[in-house]
Amino acid sequence: MGAILADIILQAGLNYKSVVLPRVLHIYQNYNSAHNLSGVINTIEEIGIENFLNWKDNIKINRYLSVLEFLSENLIDTPSELAKFLTQYENAQMFLSINGIGYKTIDYFKKLMHVETVAVDRHILNFLTQANINFNNYHGAKIIVEYAADILNISRRDIDYSIWHYMSVKQTQMSFTFE
Repeated sequence: MGAILADIILQAGLNYKSVVLPRVLHIYQNYNSAHNLSGVINTIEEIGIENFLNWKDNIKINRYLSVLEFLSENLIDTPSELAKFLTQYENAQMFLSINGIGYKTIDYFKKLMHVETVAVDRHILNFLTQANINFNNYHGAKIIVEYAADILNISRRDIDYSIWHYMSVKQTQMSFTFE
C-alpha cells in the first residue's frame, strides 16, 4: 500500500524513472510492514513521512497524508479494497475531492491494479494533437485511446504504455537535436 500510494502521489509532473521509481522501490523493499494502511501509518509515525517518501516538498507530502486520511475514514486497508471502492462512481467522485487528485490519478491507480484503462497524461494529449485527432477534454481523449485499443484488440494498459513510451523517447530525442 505504501509503495503504490507513493507511486500515484509522486508521479504527477516528475520524471518517473529517475525520481519516482527509486522511491517506490525503496518503500517496497525496505518497509514490509507498509503493505496495508495501518502498516503505512505505523511506519510513518516511527520514521516520519519525509524519510518514508524520501521527499521534502510539502505539497506531495500533504497530498499523501490526505489520501491516508481518506482511506482511514472509508475503512480502506489494502490496494485491492481501494480498487474495488473506486469502481463505484460515487466513491470515485469522493476520492476526487482530495486536493491534487484527478481523473488521471484514479486511472493511473487502476492501471497499477491491472484494470484495463488509460490514464490520460501530457504524452497521450500530445500524441493525439500531433495526429490531428480532436478531443474535448480528459474523458474524450480517454475514450478515443480506449476505443483504438479495443479496435486493435490490444490491452488498454498496453496502448497507454506504448504511447507514453513513444512520446517519452520522442521528447528526449527532440531535446537533444542540434541545428
